[in-house]
Amino acid sequence: MDYSHLNTARDGAKKAAAERLSSFQGLQPSSLLELRSYDIDHLADNERYAGASSMPLSPGWTAIMRARLSLPNLSLSLVKTFPRIVRGYQLAHAISVVVPMDQVGSTRINGQSIGSSIVVLKGASDCLVYEPVGRLIGVVYFTPPACEPWSRLDDGYHLLCTPPDVLASLRGLISATLETAANEPGSLTEPASQAGVEQSLLGALDAAIRCSVSSKAVQATTEGYLRIVADMERLIRQDLTIWHKATEMAERVGVSVRTLQSATKAICGMSPHRYSRVLRLWSVRRQLRTGPGRRSVKASAIAHGFWHLSEFAASYRAAFGELPSETLHRSVRETS
Repeated sequence: MDYSHLNTARDGAKKAAAERLSSFQGLQPSSLLELRSYDIDHLADNERYAGASSMPLSPGWTAIMRARLSLPNLSLSLVKTFPRIVRGYQLAHAISVVVPMDQVGSTRINGQSIGSSIVVLKGASDCLVYEPVGRLIGVVYFTPPACEPWSRLDDGYHLLCTPPDVLASLRGLISATLETAANEPGSLTEPASQAGVEQSLLGALDAAIRCSVSSKAVQATTEGYLRIVADMERLIRQDLTIWHKATEMAERVGVSVRTLQSATKAICGMSPHRYSRVLRLWSVRRQLRTGPGRRSVKASAIAHGFWHLSEFAASYRAAFGELPSETLHRSVRETS
């Protein structure tokens, strides 16, 4: 019997489900599913549990969508991210498995292309993720069982190339689980049904890990670049009132200007000067929102090396879609 028409219909259903999920159309808040929208200023609280922090790269106001299903032994989230640089992670005795739910291929972790690979973060993972465009990701967070394949994973990050059919199956399970939690929460209220969902997810992750090929060895080619970027960032943060020229930064870090530029481009996706500006602008914003006594705009700008206030205001507005004075006034209102 020819089953091709059934396969075509099934593939079409999976594609339609993926399209619904990508825009969160198939999801709605329920007694089990939390559905929230964040802006870049309120993302920090959401990232704190993972010991991570994000710096936005896109201009203007950015919305971050997240759906989360919390079960007794794990949590499953769907996150719509935004162009950013992420630093972290510190997962105490926990594992976070990040599953790509779209076809974005420009994201890099410590200079390595993520593509359609699964990323496993375990324990302390000192890494930098460069996301030039927003992504749709599924995130499973849990305490790892003391058995294979989880017990052989060292602390850090693991980039795993998963066979397309296995990845498609895992994506389908994530989609179906979240849609069930959104539209039929009653079917997941019993302990037995929740345990069944957990077993299904962990079983699918287990299968994906076992059949994946690790590209960890590629990291060795970027270790030197990572050290260069870390040294450069320490130099910048040492005294934010000073703007070092590329020649001076390269000399202080102990490399050539070309190597410094290559390292920053490979790890951060930008030039040393732009990376320095992004660090400073985001640090100013944090200070205006949460700093001790909330310094004046002028004091915060000067403390970060922005001596020409009109140019600073223009750069700040281009980065965040509002003037620094508006950020300060709004944060004061929020806490008054």
